[in-house]
Amino acid sequence: MSNQICINNVFCNYKSHYLITFAVLLFVSHPVSSAPIDSVKADMQFNEAELLDAPTNTGWSRKANIIMGAAARGDATPSWWVPHNSEYKSQSVWNAIIPWFHIYPGTAHAANNVRVKISGLKLYILKKSTNQWSKINGDNLPIWAFHTNHISPSTVSQEVDVRMEPNGSPSYKFNSGLNPIHGGTNKYVINGYDVKAVFAQVTTQLILDDPTGPDDRADAQILVSIGADYYPTTAHSVADFTPMTHLPSVGASRYGLARNTHRTHYFATIDPPGPTNTQSEHQYRPHFVIPIAEFESNPPPVLINQSGGACN
Repeated sequence: MSNQICINNVFCNYKSHYLITFAVLLFVSHPVSSAPIDSVKADMQFNEAELLDAPTNTGWSRKANIIMGAAARGDATPSWWVPHNSEYKSQSVWNAIIPWFHIYPGTAHAANNVRVKISGLKLYILKKSTNQWSKINGDNLPIWAFHTNHISPSTVSQEVDVRMEPNGSPSYKFNSGLNPIHGGTNKYVINGYDVKAVFAQVTTQLILDDPTGPDDRADAQILVSIGADYYPTTAHSVADFTPMTHLPSVGASRYGLARNTHRTHYFATIDPPGPTNTQSEHQYRPHFVIPIAEFESNPPPVLINQSGGACN
């Protein structure tokens, strides 16, 4: 009997060890930790600080927003967007997209010797046909930037102060009027019929404008939002949509604070749980966002194996 008990105990101990080892390996092999997913969900919530002189009648001045979402078509544009050409409000599919960022000062911003370095601007689309994410942009480098007329309309026409850093990334500095800076890449061709979800990310870092000058980054309060716009084709420009002066966005992340260390900001057409859900005017809301559970089970490949430190 004692030998039998011993044998059984050895077997049970071996079995328990095997099960524990298997469970550990299964956990370790899970492609995405909770940290990057949590960061994505957080970036689709409220802004991290109050924006300086931002309009009070807009959703983006308070939080992330989803406007057209995964509905790349004219009738997914909001009711306030009314170009003269009614074709742009039809069911016609839009087959181009452009990722962008917006750099904005907070109400407590007081630094003078600071710039925002932008890198890793990435855009992915989840395709309906394959349920796989496809990377859209190749070079990841912003090629245009202009001031928006918030805060100081009289200085909006000034050229943006952009500088290429030694690593090849551009950095941006506010002008004297603290006009926000809007920048992005080329337009990219997509299949508008095949869009199930959109994901974008960008990495920021506060650096010194004059490396020999005082380091006043502790006095900086600079926030960045990442988003994207659809276009009917890559040949279209804003001038085609008169009297509208801009396009409604796919959506945009919250405004998150840039830091002295690298920080990645995320946008995704997900529907976060809780009372802070973003809203859109599109009548087919269930079709242009995906549930968080689906996003978590099938995340964009860029999130795989990212550590929490790289995401925040």
